[in-house]
Amino acid sequence: PPRGPSLSLVAAAVRAPHGASPAELSATLAENKARPALDPELNDAYGYPIMSARIAGIDADATRAEMSDWLAANHLAPHFSDEQWRALSAGGEVVAELSANLGAHPLLELHAGQVARREPLSLPMLQLQPVWQADWKPEHRQAAALWFRHLVIQSGWPEDRITVAPDRGALDTEAGAALARLLSNEPPALAMLVTCGSHLGSGSVEQLENVSALFNANQPQGQIPGEGAAGLLLTDALQATLLGNGGEQPQLLAVSSARLPHSADQSKRASAELLQQLSATALQGAGREASAVALISADTDHRTSRVMELMGVASEAVPQLDPGVDIFSVGASCGNCGAVTWLTALAVARQEAESRKAAVLCISNLDPFRRDVAVIGPAVAVPV
Repeated sequence: PPRGPSLSLVAAAVRAPHGASPAELSATLAENKARPALDPELNDAYGYPIMSARIAGIDADATRAEMSDWLAANHLAPHFSDEQWRALSAGGEVVAELSANLGAHPLLELHAGQVARREPLSLPMLQLQPVWQADWKPEHRQAAALWFRHLVIQSGWPEDRITVAPDRGALDTEAGAALARLLSNEPPALAMLVTCGSHLGSGSVEQLENVSALFNANQPQGQIPGEGAAGLLLTDALQATLLGNGGEQPQLLAVSSARLPHSADQSKRASAELLQQLSATALQGAGREASAVALISADTDHRTSRVMELMGVASEAVPQLDPGVDIFSVGASCGNCGAVTWLTALAVARQEAESRKAAVLCISNLDPFRRDVAVIGPAVAVPV
């Protein structure tokens, strides 16, 4: 059994360039054919189309129209960029999809009566934990968090049973930090972790070009911009039973995080040492043997430094895995989108842990410094 608290992953939702659900994206990644493509709208400084991973169906205008009236009514006036409107469109869909799972909660019907009679409330408090893109300012974060809260309430969840996690500044850009907090000694009964982002806009492209970090023929180690949204619904054992569909839900068993002393973008040689340490720590905390791991789901992209680091930890920690079959690299297919890329990899890990009934390592090495490893698997280890 895990040595610390674990949380049930009752549901996951994604909007990604190559899948509108974890199952669809997993199937695409398994085929190993999904790749970024020439962008139909964005060009580089020389007028050539950039490589990107774009979601075809995002309707940012509809989101802008829907949110604008609500923002005005709530006296909020943030100026969202085109990229942020795209992100909010995808993020809103993820929040609505996860919220639909809450509609099946058997204690919902009792709640209004308990409030009216001033009885103790049985329905748990839902903790909404957003994870933001690093360049989102406090006013963007506040408005988006309240909008997501509004969408949850709109789905039928009581307004008095939802709380938005306090803004923690830079820590709120790190999905690993948010998950570690949720897995602390007093995990919440019910939490929704959600993130969204888009790097598909002229401003984002220009920023990458200005620091020579955009992928092109002359810069093959540059980043390929992506976009999307991802979310997880996490619960304790009781809420998982109440919300469950009869089957065992995959568990978030452990999270281990640290920072590299030097940027991976500047290092001459990729080192997997830190990721190997984190993997060992996470597996120990999860109460799982490395030999029980059936798959790695990572946010790794196409860059040589990241690929070599991932392959280094795979060959050392889980040599039983076939790199061509048992390692999914979300970033290589869906581009770079900060915390969205790893949370998407976590949603894929949940999907694979459920279908394989086995432990999955979920690795983050997209960031220049931060490294995260999570273990997701069945509540009870299945003999190999």
